[in-house]
Amino acid sequence: MNHLAHFHLAGDCEYLVVGALLGDYVKGPLTGALPQALERGVRLHRRVDAFTDSHERLRALRVHFGPGERRLAGVVTDLFFDYLLTRHWSVSMPRRCATSATRVCAILERHAAALSPPAARQARRIVEYDLLCRYGEVDVLEGALKRLGKCCASRRRCVPPPRWRGRGSGNSRRRSSTSIRSSSRWPARPSSGPEAALSAAG
Repeated sequence: MNHLAHFHLAGDCEYLVVGALLGDYVKGPLTGALPQALERGVRLHRRVDAFTDSHERLRALRVHFGPGERRLAGVVTDLFFDYLLTRHWSVSMPRRCATSATRVCAILERHAAALSPPAARQARRIVEYDLLCRYGEVDVLEGALKRLGKCCASRRRCVPPPRWRGRGSGNSRRRSSTSIRSSSRWPARPSSGPEAALSAAG
């Protein structure tokens, strides 16, 4: 769900950017059904997820979720990561957030035919609502959590996520923000250029 982070780590290769979105929708082994460049993008997405899922900082965040909310922890923290990334974008990013978002939206529109229907729907939402630069808005984040809760409730597989108390949980949010940002092993953005970006995907 943390699209902004995945798009950023995809570097300058358009196929890795498209694969970064497809990574949330393509499941199971990669058997050549997708073009090789897109499969590398999906593979990079999975490697990023594997890194973060096993990171000690993320494991520390999961203690804030009760037993009935554990299966939502990954999705909720993904959204929170993009919230933090948007809020602190100017600290270390070479491009303005709006510039990066415009570039990603253009790539998704150019490669719309390569997206699965669910990925295409999400791409349209990203473009239409300018989501990549708005993840730092509490109302947008809360709306995403509400949609997640409705989806989970309709499937009866998990309880709805707790309401995002953007203005009433500042201490908890600051502790989580500090915990994440203090990690010295957070994955670096791949070097520029398609060759470097593709090599990062293995």
